[in-house]
Amino acid sequence: MTTFETPLSVLDLLDKTEIRWLFGPEDRMPADYRGPHRLSHRGWLNFTERLERGEEISAILTALSGSRQVLDVGGGTGDLTRAIAAQVDQCTTVEPHRERVETLRTRSATIRALPGHAEALPFPDRSFDAVVATWVLPYVDDVARAVREMIRVCDETDAAARIVLIGGGRDNELVSLLNQVCVPLAGEPHDHQGFLLATAARVLAEAGFSRLAVWRTEAALRFPESALEERVVAAAGVLVDFWYEGHPRAADMKEALRPALYRHFAQRPHAIGDQGLVLVARPAARS
Repeated sequence: MTTFETPLSVLDLLDKTEIRWLFGPEDRMPADYRGPHRLSHRGWLNFTERLERGEEISAILTALSGSRQVLDVGGGTGDLTRAIAAQVDQCTTVEPHRERVETLRTRSATIRALPGHAEALPFPDRSFDAVVATWVLPYVDDVARAVREMIRVCDETDAAARIVLIGGGRDNELVSLLNQVCVPLAGEPHDHQGFLLATAARVLAEAGFSRLAVWRTEAALRFPESALEERVVAAAGVLVDFWYEGHPRAADMKEALRPALYRHFAQRPHAIGDQGLVLVARPAARS
């Protein structure tokens, strides 16, 4: 896998050509946040049942080396939260969906799960030496506020202090398919994952978390069905229901996705990539 990592200590992050490329596509970079996607419970569960994210979880655990008190913003299925809890002294997670909070609480005695939102984390200042948020920024109402909350609860005086984010890469196959077919039918603005991480990087750097590293990782939705038609039907359902379950044009989206999915599976027969970027931010070195 191609990887990229570079330490930065400047606020003009996007003036660096190699980073700007990762946060692309440049020609579609919006001026403002398009607003959050809304996840339905069933659509999200169907998505996670297909998702293989072992490389992604390994990347997060590597980034958290030396951490002791970790906050996972958006616990979701708990896969990442449990992996973190197995590595560090304590893992706390905040999850906006209360039924998921209860599930997280019952699955592991090493996890502290609380209801809450990224924009209003229910903790005092400097409560953790590391904060993690994977694929959370597309679903918040205010990206900058959510990142500032992560900064607030992270103890920047701790030697292990860091904030770790994952968002979509410019080559993300899942987002590309949704942008190509579903977003226009929904009448919504283009989804630009790079804008979210670029916004987060600027907020982090301005707050003193200016030692930044970026590298790529990959997860994938798996479609093991042997028949191509079965894969196309399954993939269309998973992709549309992920962001658009219950949308009045959901059926149109599934039908419109079919040609694009036939082309995709001709090149990658059993997977749709969910390529991501890992952004790790540490406080500026002190003299």
